[in-house]
Amino acid sequence: MRWTWLIFWGVAGVTMLVSSFVVNWFDIDFTYFKLNLGWFALVYTGLLAVRNVLVKQQIEMTPRELHDWGETLARVTPQILELAEEGSRPKVIAAKLKAADGIPELVSLKYMVALSKQLKKEAAAK
Repeated sequence: MRWTWLIFWGVAGVTMLVSSFVVNWFDIDFTYFKLNLGWFALVYTGLLAVRNVLVKQQIEMTPRELHDWGETLARVTPQILELAEEGSRPKVIAAKLKAADGIPELVSLKYMVALSKQLKKEAAAK
């Protein structure tokens, strides 16, 4: 996912805070108090972590979606794989599935993510 930016800003924030013991390069003077930029970087890191966790939770298919659309998605899986091999973007594939089979775009996108994870897992097992 996007953990690389989280790691980058976390390390940058800690580095700025630690370096403030030696030099005050990253201090901002707000007239009444000084604040190190490292704190902003660490807060941003925390926000990125929360966002990553929420995205991971929301991208997984729910049991209700599997119940409602499972058979239809299983039927159109070859079509999804064919379009993906042709280089179509997931949003375009989801729009085509919605027009052809009435599958909501969000469900199609979640299914494509799950399908991608499964294919990577199978490829790694070989």
